[in-house]
Amino acid sequence: MDLRTADAYELIPTPKTIQEHYVIGFGHALELLISEDPKQYSDYEDHYDQIMDLKIKPNDPNELFLLAETHLQWAFVYLKFGREFDAASNLRQAYLTAQEIKKKFPYYQAIRKTSGLLEIIIGSVPERYNWVLSLLNMSGNIETGISELEQMRRADHPLALQAGLLYALVQGFVLQQTGPALTNIKQIQKENPGNRLILFLGASLAIKNSASEDALAMLTPLVERSPAFPLYYSDYLRGEVYLHKAEYLNAISAYRAFVNTYKGQNYIKDAYYKIGLCYWLNGNKSDAMALFKQAQDAGKEVTEADRYAARSLSQSEFPHVGLTRARYFTDGGYYAEAQTLLDDLNPAGLPSKRDQVEYYYRKARLAHKREDLAAAKSFYQQTIDLSGMEEWYFAPNSCLQSGYIALQQNNPSAARTFFVRALSYKRHEYKNSIDSKAKSALAQLKNRK
Repeated sequence: MDLRTADAYELIPTPKTIQEHYVIGFGHALELLISEDPKQYSDYEDHYDQIMDLKIKPNDPNELFLLAETHLQWAFVYLKFGREFDAASNLRQAYLTAQEIKKKFPYYQAIRKTSGLLEIIIGSVPERYNWVLSLLNMSGNIETGISELEQMRRADHPLALQAGLLYALVQGFVLQQTGPALTNIKQIQKENPGNRLILFLGASLAIKNSASEDALAMLTPLVERSPAFPLYYSDYLRGEVYLHKAEYLNAISAYRAFVNTYKGQNYIKDAYYKIGLCYWLNGNKSDAMALFKQAQDAGKEVTEADRYAARSLSQSEFPHVGLTRARYFTDGGYYAEAQTLLDDLNPAGLPSKRDQVEYYYRKARLAHKREDLAAAKSFYQQTIDLSGMEEWYFAPNSCLQSGYIALQQNNPSAARTFFVRALSYKRHEYKNSIDSKAKSALAQLKNRK
């Protein structure tokens, strides 16, 4: 878990025991999810096939656990590499095997980590798709999953650290509780100083929590190339932080390091787009246009960041400099700088309806980040009203965030209305993530009954 995977493989050159297969398989899954290296994918799938070919004893919980974990890990790997059917099949097998272990061996502790994550994933599926889960003989509950991860992360068990990391990631990226998630992962980091995976995941959570300075402190030790597995994606994250800080030359350098070393295709288009954006925000229009042109043919459009970049590149107008700077200052936690920029703008003087809508959206996001909920609610509503059904993400995310505020203010009825409305927008840049968050929130509301 320090990502010194080569050292682990050297210690176990030919896995024979269940535990050895687990360690090697876990290392493979971590590498593939971080690197997206197609060559490694082909090589490591052979070990997956070896595990599938093992004669698993149905009365041995350790052997069944290896099977459940391998299926779950490769559900994520297959999803990362675009094999959705194989991902779904492995997810179902992981679920069925986990349920078998819990039924046969109720005191077998390790499975709580696996089943906890599965409960959360499946429990986030919206109610109208329950018939699909019924056909697949699967059901899940978010609260149950969180409880299982909570038990495992506090247990005296070799998998407690993994459970703790998963718990923090679920808090931050599923439940949108980014502050507590960052607090939890900082505690884990304190207990495991220098661990590269924890620093990497912690930086991602810090960026999610608009804590760019915390993220930069975690990313800095990862810049040094070490014998451990390289984290080229950390260069992309550094680019994000420097973009937030308006240190555009540093951002360009970090993004270029990423595109020059990363083996995968995800986030490549976005990185090239943001290099161009840094030039644009820094007043260099000619280099910006050259990079925007290069970005059009780079990478893929699978992740929402890449799809947003593609949509932005298709626009005839460059993004508004003031609004864009305010956006990234807010994203990074530099609220005073964002406020100064927005105070200098007059919405009536903005050149397009989109810019006017974005102005109120940026005001809403900044107020929300500063915990001024009354102002945030008002600006979100202005965004929704002015946007109408335009295919921009400002209105659907305003609905989502208004739902979170309603939940915070103990108004579940209003929250449900906002979450449902967030789902009603048919086409926008962040539809997958906004819909997923709204569905997860609705599922949690259902479980509160």
